[in-house]
Amino acid sequence: MTDILCKLTLEKLLDNQIIKEEDMEVYEYGLTLLIGTIGKIIGFIIIGLLTGLLKEILVFIIFFSGLRLQAGGYHAKTVLSCFLGTLVLIGFAILFIKILPTSYQPLFNLFSIVISILLVCLYSPLESENRPLTEEEKTLYRKRSILAVIVGSIFILFLAIKGGKFLYFASIASMGFLLESLTLLSFESLRKN
Repeated sequence: MTDILCKLTLEKLLDNQIIKEEDMEVYEYGLTLLIGTIGKIIGFIIIGLLTGLLKEILVFIIFFSGLRLQAGGYHAKTVLSCFLGTLVLIGFAILFIKILPTSYQPLFNLFSIVISILLVCLYSPLESENRPLTEEEKTLYRKRSILAVIVGSIFILFLAIKGGKFLYFASIASMGFLLESLTLLSFESLRKN
């Protein structure tokens, strides 16, 4: 579906001389990402509305994706497998936090934050085979990743200290950070070392 929408849009842009044919590959890549991202966001919102978990899903996505934009991580081969994989992570995170006793959530948040910071410091950024990074970009994204995980962690701790429903959302946010930081563990690169 993404490919069809992308090709139709690119044909229109070419026909109207908005883009040049030699730039097609770049536009195709960007448009595929854009359409896929919009589709995933709409899908997550629909599932959130249907399940009554929209706030939880949005909190998870904000923290997971916020760190992922800077740190990188595992990439699925297709938009659908990315959507389904992320949906499984969201479902697992929310279910885990719902069954985790409230009295354990502050310790869990602390554990998640420490592991996330450690993994981000050790392994970020993890580049994609579709988009290798230059040494300058690696340095820039590493700094941004560390900044994102530290600022996000401070915010999570602030929410956790407020307690009540804030603690619940802090736990979902810390789970978003933890699961994203775990995607930095490239099993292929670990096998090579």
